[in-house]
Amino acid sequence: MKMRQRTLRAAAAAVALLLGVSLFAATTAAAETTEASETPPLPVDIESSGQLSLSGDLNLHDPTVWKAGDTYFAAPSHRGIWTAPALEGPWENIGSVPTASWAGGGLWAPHVQQIGDTTYFYYSTSAFGTNNSAIGLKTTQTPHIPSSYVDHGEAIVSSGTRSPERNTFNAIDPALEKDDQGNWWMVWGSHFDGIFIQQLDDDMVTVVGEPRMVAHRASDRFPVDNPNFNRIEGPSVFKHGEWYYLLTAWDWCCRASGNDNTYKIVAGRSKDIAGPYLDKNGVDLAEGGGTIILNSREAQEGVTPEGLYRSPGAPDYFWDEGTLYLIYHAHRPGTTMGIRPLDWDDGWPFLHEPGGGAYDIQDGALYQLRLQAGTLSDADSLQNPVPSENCLSTGGDEPRLATCAESNEQYFELQRHGDGFYAWRSLDGAKDQCLTMSSTSGDTGTPVVLTACDGSDGQLWYFDDTGHGFHRLVGKVSNLALEVDDDEGTVGSAIVGDYRRDGDHQAGNLTQAGKWPPQQWRLEMTHDTTAPTFTASLDQRQRIVVEATDDKSGVERVEYAVTKKNHAEKVWEVLDGPLRVDAASEVNIRAIDVVGNVSEELVTSKKDLR
Repeated sequence: MKMRQRTLRAAAAAVALLLGVSLFAATTAAAETTEASETPPLPVDIESSGQLSLSGDLNLHDPTVWKAGDTYFAAPSHRGIWTAPALEGPWENIGSVPTASWAGGGLWAPHVQQIGDTTYFYYSTSAFGTNNSAIGLKTTQTPHIPSSYVDHGEAIVSSGTRSPERNTFNAIDPALEKDDQGNWWMVWGSHFDGIFIQQLDDDMVTVVGEPRMVAHRASDRFPVDNPNFNRIEGPSVFKHGEWYYLLTAWDWCCRASGNDNTYKIVAGRSKDIAGPYLDKNGVDLAEGGGTIILNSREAQEGVTPEGLYRSPGAPDYFWDEGTLYLIYHAHRPGTTMGIRPLDWDDGWPFLHEPGGGAYDIQDGALYQLRLQAGTLSDADSLQNPVPSENCLSTGGDEPRLATCAESNEQYFELQRHGDGFYAWRSLDGAKDQCLTMSSTSGDTGTPVVLTACDGSDGQLWYFDDTGHGFHRLVGKVSNLALEVDDDEGTVGSAIVGDYRRDGDHQAGNLTQAGKWPPQQWRLEMTHDTTAPTFTASLDQRQRIVVEATDDKSGVERVEYAVTKKNHAEKVWEVLDGPLRVDAASEVNIRAIDVVGNVSEELVTSKKDLR
């Protein structure tokens, strides 16, 4: 991914070129005003990977994946064991692990760690809809023989009526990770009191210390009074780089109608495996925070099985040959295992889909922001959303909703600023203004305006995946979403910041969780293939002056190379003002726009320009 840091320096230079004034004066003035806000170059770490094609029997709910020897294994809820010769498959069910008398017949949401020659198969058992639950362990050294899995014989952690202490959390959905000191930790939880983590002793079955709550849906705006509305479960924790990451599923799984499922996968990170885990805006996942990284998506072209992967959840992780994979299930409408390599955006997990589609997020690319169609009164428009005919438009200092058109008023350049945040530079007018939350106070209804691009917090946004090719743009610090100030999406409506709707736990918001058309935008990549144009002339002091224009993305820079007969090849330099050359020299000139289009070279001299 091509990455460029933008400041007022580049914007001022482009304006100077458009006006035909001295580049040197314009860039010097800009540097004086923006020096403090400039940052060093960022690492480019977004990879073009995308979803894996899978084959074989993929009907796995709550899958976990591991490898022993040359064989890949998977295990879902309900005791089955699958194998495959490759991660892509073909996957085959080879039988079921034994039940344990203490646990009853149910076996849910296993998580497996292969440690040396031993397979550690953690699982949970429960009565659906209650927290009468427990987490157990089976081990084997022959994972390809399902009957060989031997049960530990008692609960590691329990809750509800299964717990002597009557623990009020829900002891299901276990997952493990090791800390930097070599200690194993287990994370678990579903609804009720939220997600917990606790250290394991060296025997891998005894918990140490007290459990710590690390994720919960309750927030100041939306407290949770009923455990059924603490819609969070299926956690996993892993280490990548210097951070530990907590993944969990929000909202509803397993409803009678597959279309009513609203699962989505969220992330937070911490320097300590025990937390706290914070989202991109620094909100604690234990206080309702979470950044959505995967929601309902159509399979990429050529990926099998094809079709819509609705309501992904049950996130687990798997390392294979240095690549970290997200393992999950989704509804197609039957339950299907999905596997995706995790891409990274400056320390945040990201699920990139290259090819210019809705999930192709590229620094320096140009986009229109198209609103989702639909209304809250039309359930199908929320469950199977499509783009509307309306786009975010500038046309002045106050952005508004307008009918989509091929116009610079609706084109924005995406600018990467680090830590998972981006700015949106408008291509309208002088091309030096960015979408800005006018206040970072967090007050709902805050106007969104255009101000000179400076990289300030009000101009930075991250993306929540809201599914079906749409994103929610969330402002830095304010934690407000970019929203049309009209529930019906009427043309001419103002653009404001409002609270993220997926935090709503009210009883009437079961199937519409996080589905709010005024906040959901499709990022439609547009392409500028036209190079800048320019003219060259002599000023009164016999210096070469260049005036360059680019109607779409804007002029990035003008370059020149001075050559003389029998001299070495030309060396390109940035033209930062009127150019002095001697009469015997030839000058090569070219202009480059923001997205990298290069004009034809002009070869000229002072004699030619007289």
